[in-house]
Amino acid sequence: MLRSLRQTLAIFVLLSSAAYAAPQVTIKDLAADNTYFSTKLSPDGKHLAVGLISNGKRRLGIFDTKTFKVVGGADFNGIEEVGEFNWVNNKRLIIKVLKKEVWEEEAGYYGELYAVDLNGKRGNMIYGYRAGLSESTHTKLRRKESIRGWADILSRLEDDDKNVLISSTQQSKSGSALATVHKLGIKNGKLGKMIARSPVPYADLIVDRKGNVRLAVGVNAEDEKRVYKHLGNNKWEEMAYESFGGAFHPITISEDGDTLFLFDNFDQDKVGLFSLNLETGERKHIYTEEGVDITSVSPTSDGTGAYAIRTDADYPTYIMFNQKNNEEAALFKQLLGAFPGHEVSITSRSNDKNLWVIRTSNDISPSTYYLYDKKNNKLSILFANLPHLKKDGLSESIPIQFDSSDGLKVSGYITYPVSVDKTQNVPLVVLVHGGPHGSRDYWSFNREVQLLASQGYAVLRVNFRGSAGYGRKFALAGYKHWGDTVQQDIIDGTKYVISQGGIDGNRVCIMGGSFGGYSAVQSATLAPDLFKCVVANAGVYDLEMMYTEGDIPDRLYGKAYLNSALGTNIEKLKAFSPVNNVAKLKAPLLIAHGKKDRRVPIEQANALRDALDEHNKPYEWFVKKAETHGFYDEGNRAEYYERVVKFLDQHL
Repeated sequence: MLRSLRQTLAIFVLLSSAAYAAPQVTIKDLAADNTYFSTKLSPDGKHLAVGLISNGKRRLGIFDTKTFKVVGGADFNGIEEVGEFNWVNNKRLIIKVLKKEVWEEEAGYYGELYAVDLNGKRGNMIYGYRAGLSESTHTKLRRKESIRGWADILSRLEDDDKNVLISSTQQSKSGSALATVHKLGIKNGKLGKMIARSPVPYADLIVDRKGNVRLAVGVNAEDEKRVYKHLGNNKWEEMAYESFGGAFHPITISEDGDTLFLFDNFDQDKVGLFSLNLETGERKHIYTEEGVDITSVSPTSDGTGAYAIRTDADYPTYIMFNQKNNEEAALFKQLLGAFPGHEVSITSRSNDKNLWVIRTSNDISPSTYYLYDKKNNKLSILFANLPHLKKDGLSESIPIQFDSSDGLKVSGYITYPVSVDKTQNVPLVVLVHGGPHGSRDYWSFNREVQLLASQGYAVLRVNFRGSAGYGRKFALAGYKHWGDTVQQDIIDGTKYVISQGGIDGNRVCIMGGSFGGYSAVQSATLAPDLFKCVVANAGVYDLEMMYTEGDIPDRLYGKAYLNSALGTNIEKLKAFSPVNNVAKLKAPLLIAHGKKDRRVPIEQANALRDALDEHNKPYEWFVKKAETHGFYDEGNRAEYYERVVKFLDQHL
C-alpha cells in the first residue's frame, strides 16, 4: 500500500508544478475536485502531513520538509477515506476515518479514530465500534474497547506522549447524548476512565493547555445556548443565561488557564471579541466593529492567545492587536503586506517557530499553500488547488450595497464577466446562498460564480436579511420571513444592479442551492416578469414538510429551531411554500437534487414536480441517485454544471 501511495503522491507533486500552463477556463476545470484539503507541520518541523484527493478519494501523504520526498502516509481500502488529521507527536498522527458508502457520493464521519506512524506503519483503529474487534476477548488481554460513538480530540496533552484527550459521545438518533471526556492511548487505543461528563447536549468542551476541562457550551431542547464552568470532579456550574448573548462562542484560553477569549453579542447588536476571567467572572470588551460582526480571530499556534481580527463588511479586513513580543503577529503583519487583496492564515508551525505553513486565497484564486523558513527568510510555494485555472480568465467580484424596499441596507457582490467588453449589457444570474441563518456570501473564490461568469453572465449575490455577519437585528429580521421580505431583498438587489447599467434586464435568471433553491423558486413566483428562468438545487419547496421530513426534526432542538425560523402559522407556511405558488410562475425551471439527501429529502423535489405537472408548467429534471445535499462526485458535478450552462443558454 505504501509503495503505491508514494507513486501517487509523486505524480501529484509533478502535476501541481506542471499544471500552471493550462490555457483556458472550462466547465470541467471548474468542476474538478480540489487536490489538497489540509496540510500540517509536525511539531519538530521535519515533516509535512498533506491531505489530498486522488480519484475522488481522500488520502494522506507525509513529506520530508527538506527534500519534499514522500516518506509515508495513509491510504485506506474500500469505502474508507482520510478525514481530519492531527500530529500527536513528532512521529505519529491520528486520523478521523470517513466512509463513503457505495450508495452515496458524500463521505461522512462516523466517529472512528485511526492512529499511524508517519512512515505509514503501525496503523490501527484506536476508537470506534471496530477498535476492539481485533483484540483478544480475554479480559486480561483486551485493551481497546468497541464503542459506538463519536470522538473528537480536545488536546494533544503536551506533557503526555502516550495519550490524547478526547470527547466521546454515544451514538443516538437525535445526537443529543452527553459527551464524556477521557484519555485515549495513541498506540494501544486504551480508553481511560471518565474525567468529566458534559452537562448539556451538542457541547463544545473547552480545555486549557494542561488538558483541564474548563467549559462546556451546548444547546438545549429549546434551541437555547447554555454555558457551564467545570469546577473539577465532574461538577459544573451554569453561567446565568442573562450574562451572555446568543453568539457566545469560546475561542481560546490563556496560558495560565484563567482567561477565556470569546465572541459574543451580549448587550450589543454586533458580535465582538471579549475576554472572561473564569475565576472572577470579570468580563472585558476587546473589540467590536461598527458595521458588521467579527468574522474570525487568528489564534496563536499554542492556543493561548490571538493576534488578529477579521471582518467582512466588503473585502476581508484584518485588525492587528496584541503585537508586543508576538512573533506570529509580526509574521502575520508581514504576510498581509506580501499578499495584498488576499485572505491569509497561518495553518501550522514548528515548535521552534522556524517553519510556518501559510494559506492564501481570494476571489480569483483558490487556496495556495506556502512554507516560510524564518531562519533563511524564505517563502516557498508548496502547492495550489485548481492551479490550471489562469487568473486572467477569472472574473473579480465587487462589493455593493443598496436600500431594500423598506429601507434596510443590504450588501452583496456583483461579478461581471471578464471575457465580455465592458460597454456591452450582459445577462444576469442571481446566485442565492444557502442557510439562510448562520450563512452568508463572502468575497472569496466561488466555483459557481466563476462557472457562470466564464459563460458570459454577470453574477449577483445578495446577503439578504437573515444572513450572518451583519448583527443580531439583521439576522432576526429574516426569521419567519423566508417567503416575503427575505425574497424582496433579493428582488430589490436584482433591480438595483440592473439600474446601475451593464446588465440586460430582459435576460435575468435566478439560481441557488438548499435555501438558495427555495429562494430561486419563491422569488420567481413573487416577481414572475423579472426572472426568465430558475435553477433550483437541493431546495425546500414545502415548508410544512420540514417538520416531518429530513434530519432537522430528528434533532433534540429541531422542532424549536423550526418554530423560531419558520413559525407555526400554518396559513403563512402554506403561503411561503413554492409548491402552493407555482401557478404564478412564468419561468421554466431546472430542478436538481440528490436522491440520498437527508437534510432536504427528495420528497421536496417530488412535491414541486407534482405541483408543476398539475399546472402544466415547464421544467427539467436532474436527479442523481447516490448524491446527498449537493454534488460531491466530480463527474456528477461536471454533468450538473453542463446542464446548467445548457439550460441558461436556452432561456437567456
